[in-house]
Amino acid sequence: MSMQRAFSSRLLHSTSFKNVFIKTATYEGMYDDGLPNDKLMKHHVDLAKGNVALTTISYGAVSADGRTFKTQMYINEESIVKLAEIANKVHEAGGKVSIQLTHCGYFSKNSQVKRPLAPSRVFNEYGFMSGIVFSKAMTKEDMQKTSNDFANAALRLKNAGFDAVEVHMGHGYLLSQFLSPWTNKRKDEYGGSIENRARFPLEVLKNVRNTVGADFPILVKLNLNDGFKNGFSLEECKYVSLELEKNGCSALVLSGGFTSKTPFYLMRGAVPLKGMIKNGTSLAEKTTMALFGPLIIKKYPFTPNFFLEQAKEIRKITKMPLVYLGGVDSKEGIEEIMNEGFDFIAIGRPLIHDPNFLVKLANQEIQKSGCNRCNECVVEMDRGGVRCVLDD
Repeated sequence: MSMQRAFSSRLLHSTSFKNVFIKTATYEGMYDDGLPNDKLMKHHVDLAKGNVALTTISYGAVSADGRTFKTQMYINEESIVKLAEIANKVHEAGGKVSIQLTHCGYFSKNSQVKRPLAPSRVFNEYGFMSGIVFSKAMTKEDMQKTSNDFANAALRLKNAGFDAVEVHMGHGYLLSQFLSPWTNKRKDEYGGSIENRARFPLEVLKNVRNTVGADFPILVKLNLNDGFKNGFSLEECKYVSLELEKNGCSALVLSGGFTSKTPFYLMRGAVPLKGMIKNGTSLAEKTTMALFGPLIIKKYPFTPNFFLEQAKEIRKITKMPLVYLGGVDSKEGIEEIMNEGFDFIAIGRPLIHDPNFLVKLANQEIQKSGCNRCNECVVEMDRGGVRCVLDD
């Protein structure tokens, strides 16, 4: 019965989804000078054909300064044309499409932005080798502009035919930087207590909701925790989850990890260090990665449904639709998640390995994904587009 329920239709507001399965946002790297290309379209169309109910385009920066590097996509007049075409083709393939809206904060290698915005002035361990060493603490004017950027981007995408948006409050990007005590050192009403640290992310959500209307699905990706001591915690996640429910969140995607500190807390499995070194953008970056990568990039063993015990703590306290994410790769794992009362299931690497994973699962052709968690797909993101190397 659990599998039957998983492949049954679900509603978010008045939007119907053909099943509970969401392709989670994983950076595709399928862009030409910052504009979506045909590879990106094919990637998401194939997922829709593969019985994914909602496929999510990753990292739609809400402004030019919200990009982690200058050739990354952001939502503007040029990109929206191709994004609208992608939405149309996904619909023709029988699926629905969302996009992850985000701002990098201080996670910047963008040479066009000398002082990237952040809650506080902090050292940019992500991009300092690109010459971008410290962030600029955001003023209230900066915050208002950024909030409006999120809202305006969401409205553009709604008008372009998108079925939902995902506001990114996880993984150490700007809104996550506000939530985390490790990066938010503000002394005003936006820093200190979790109530204060959550204030700006909640203002962004309310602005997006007021702009797109009451019935348009807004998902929020939120860390269960940052994955390190003195970061955003599970107890703080409980508070923020309840506040999101009050302020217009349609469904909550539960995740974890901090890109610059615990990047594989979310991924689990192997760390493809050799490929990451080759992908370095400078000799200094490659040398630093080779010397210190094994020390600073922690490896986390893969186990099925690895976030489930933490996610169940959020399920206990809220009636809001919850999207489970983390280690989903089998019929057994899906049944376990459904039996714990989760509303949707987000899947990443098994669908990169095989866009028809769900079709084969539903037809009982397989019981488990063939993904071996080598994580070489992470390397491929910077080599022309995310793909599974097991196909070679």
